[in-house]
Amino acid sequence: MNLSLLRSLVRLHLITPRGIMRLLGCLLREGITLMAVLRFSARYHAADCALIADGERIDYKEFYHRARLLAGILYADYGLKSGDRVALLCRNHMASALLLPALSRLGVHVKLLNTDLGSRQLAHLMARPFALFIYDEAENTAMSVPDSCPKTSSETLMKRMKVQPSTVRISLPYIKRGGVISVLTGGSSGNYKEAARQTGIFAFLSPFFSLLQDVHIDRYQSVLLVLPFYHGFGLATLIISLVMGKRICLLLHFDTNVLDAIAKEHIEVMPIVPAMLARLWQSDHAEARMKSLKCLISGGDRLEKPLVERTSASLGDVLYNLYGTSEAGFFMLAMPQELLRGDEVSIGRPIRGMQCAVRDADDEGVGTLWVKCKWAMNGRQNRWQSTGDRVFQAPDGRYFHRGRVDKMVVCGGENVYPEHVEACLKAHPLIAEALVFAVPDARFGSVLHARIEPQKGAVLTEDALKQWLKPRISRAEMPHRFIFAPIKILSTGKKSR
Repeated sequence: MNLSLLRSLVRLHLITPRGIMRLLGCLLREGITLMAVLRFSARYHAADCALIADGERIDYKEFYHRARLLAGILYADYGLKSGDRVALLCRNHMASALLLPALSRLGVHVKLLNTDLGSRQLAHLMARPFALFIYDEAENTAMSVPDSCPKTSSETLMKRMKVQPSTVRISLPYIKRGGVISVLTGGSSGNYKEAARQTGIFAFLSPFFSLLQDVHIDRYQSVLLVLPFYHGFGLATLIISLVMGKRICLLLHFDTNVLDAIAKEHIEVMPIVPAMLARLWQSDHAEARMKSLKCLISGGDRLEKPLVERTSASLGDVLYNLYGTSEAGFFMLAMPQELLRGDEVSIGRPIRGMQCAVRDADDEGVGTLWVKCKWAMNGRQNRWQSTGDRVFQAPDGRYFHRGRVDKMVVCGGENVYPEHVEACLKAHPLIAEALVFAVPDARFGSVLHARIEPQKGAVLTEDALKQWLKPRISRAEMPHRFIFAPIKILSTGKKSR
């Protein structure tokens, strides 16, 4: 542990004698839960602004008080107890931020559901019984939940909290550890898988130490969370921000209000995915409204060189790249200067405590990335697991992403990767976003099609684009059809496939 990390931990009261005693007291009182994290932060940041959401600002003392009150209501009114399963279909708002520590405190297993789910997908996920389904009234898919499952809305819970007499204290049962919290992966394809982790500070220590030591994230005060909690990246950011007592601004949707929020609240830190960052740069006066940003943490998808260069030229060395999976969590980090080095953007180097291996490499050294770490999802800790990503490791230790194993398409007898074609297309100065996908073909088995979203005001033709692409990709990779139209971005910031 180096001196910089030690100083950061001292500033956060995590390794001072008094801080250790208080942390132990919080864990004894609340168990190893998110409520314990919140209680600890309320001791040191009681009057500091904790949450900005729904037009309201609350400090850490009030945040802890409301979360504890909500836990009591869920326990007394809905009979939730340790080991129960609760589904949460909510966007980022005051209620969902309170629900996470409240449910953790009860030892409940929480499944965070994606608001992009269709009614059939939701009905399939809800086939196994839940003790309670909590949803936002604006999400119509909640109507497909079976009547046999107890339901309540986040709005109803917030109203219930307002009428709860402040003099009534609902005692909560003692628990040692909170339940697991699950997120769903594979949202861009619609084939969802579940990744579960324990709720509590200890599940995020190694990534947390890396953010302190390399990114110095403790130096900043304000965080904007537009990535939803049901995105693993968004959830981790919320928990780490709570540990550090940061001012957290929540937004329901990713839209033009993001830039207004950054400027109004002087946001310094923002986790983001590349597609979201690209959309921000297409907005009017983006650079002027983003000047307060000191740390843009990109994750969830591949960064392309033009986007890195645009961000660096406008804001300086503020862009970091995190790489990980929902199953293994964050385990690689690329610093700002590393992103600018060379023609290809690196996904970084493994952080401390991480083991990586490239298996089944081809003649060019590109193979499947396998990882092993102690903070992986339940049942996979310290076990080798495939990420499903094709990577290449450079002699200096940096890794480079070359596509997904499961996205490989055989076109006319040749193996092609749509993501490589996407990367080439996004290097075109007139293209804002690109999506390449395979379609069946009677002659070649499969061929690629490309959906292109031009830059604002740009004019592109299929013939001109093909001429531009010819020296950059192989004949088998050349899309057989180009569709010029906007590309839908999901709530997680990924492109819908």
